Amino acid sequence: MRNKAVVLFLSLVLFAGSAGAVERKAVDFSLSNWDGAKAALADFKGKTAVLTFSYSNCSVRCPIITGRLSSIDAAMGAPKDVVYLHISVDPKADTPERRRKYFSLYGIDASKDNRWLFLSGKEKQLSGLWSAYGVTAKKVKDRKLPEGYYIDYFQKVLVIDRDGLVRYEGGPDFSEDEVKTLIGNLAGKPSIRFSETFFDFGFVKEGDVVSHDFEFTNEGSGTLVIKDLIPA
Repeated sequence: MRNKAVVLFLSLVLFAGSAGAVERKAVDFSLSNWDGAKAALADFKGKTAVLTFSYSNCSVRCPIITGRLSSIDAAMGAPKDVVYLHISVDPKADTPERRRKYFSLYGIDASKDNRWLFLSGKEKQLSGLWSAYGVTAKKVKDRKLPEGYYIDYFQKVLVIDRDGLVRYEGGPDFSEDEVKTLIGNLAGKPSIRFSETFFDFGFVKEGDVVSHDFEFTNEGSGTLVIKDLIPA
């Protein structure tokens, strides 16, 4: 019996990420940017979105987060297909002008670089969004601060892929290396190359078990994830 059937054995290393790696549908929203333009998460389909929560009067933790994101962006060469979305946790004080000036503290001109957005809306709308992302925000009075208060909330940094899936979620101590690597993988595309695409077993006896290993390489810059195999 002449048999040209092949058996394909694949040894795969799938991208599992770190403890911050997740994969779930991101909660959409429709808010106003500092310039008054409406923005929804769905508007950025096809791009990678880095989502965080902040407020313009924040003097400690928010600047650290935004500064680290700015450093990540600079290290990646300011890719055009990556957007940074800040969502307000202090809508009453986060006026459009204050939100615009917030970015200028980090050398970011949001009027020229439209990849940086500081979004806000009505408190009822925002509180529902905070809850959906597991964020609680509470105003705490503190006379030692120039503003007389601070917002007590748990900061988060999320990376949302081009299809609207949350692929990473970290806290204030998020890993810059993991975020950079993930953004690079999401921006890139995998390219699979087989060392051979056909193997002839020649003549085999009925009942014999034969096999052959096909080797392949991912030559692209994106992570290759194989979810299913369909025999020809």
